[in-house]
Amino acid sequence: MNKKLKWLLLLMLVLGQILICRNYREMRFNVDLLYLVIFFFSVRYGFFKGVVSAAVIGWVTDYLSGGIVGVFSFSRVLAAYVLTSVARFVDLRKNYFVFLLILFSLFLSNCVANLFFHFVFHFRITVNLIVIQPLLTAFIGTILLGSSKVKVLLNVS
Repeated sequence: MNKKLKWLLLLMLVLGQILICRNYREMRFNVDLLYLVIFFFSVRYGFFKGVVSAAVIGWVTDYLSGGIVGVFSFSRVLAAYVLTSVARFVDLRKNYFVFLLILFSLFLSNCVANLFFHFVFHFRITVNLIVIQPLLTAFIGTILLGSSKVKVLLNVS
């Protein structure tokens, strides 16, 4: 049952992100559900699988965004490194630690990516990507990853 639930959760996150990206203008809802996949792999499987999943998801994000290939890949790998380093010392059974870990690591990842885009393309550094997206993603991630069944999958309960 755990294997089916795990793949169902990952599939729902990927499909949810596709739906959000396709309907972004109508929804005005900016959540990075693919980052929750990185969070799951980093916490559940450790350093190597977390960094590899972050690199692959980052490359896909770079390709689909049409920007510089490697910006999101680098920033997501950096965040996965932070996740795997900090998750060992944090009690993930408590939902506020899950919230803070998602918030801080996605904030770091988005800051790094926005700085690259600012220096290369002269993009403005926006509050939406630096503050609002990490807050919404942490809130949704805490709701999704805070249930007892998912915590069993993460081996934290």
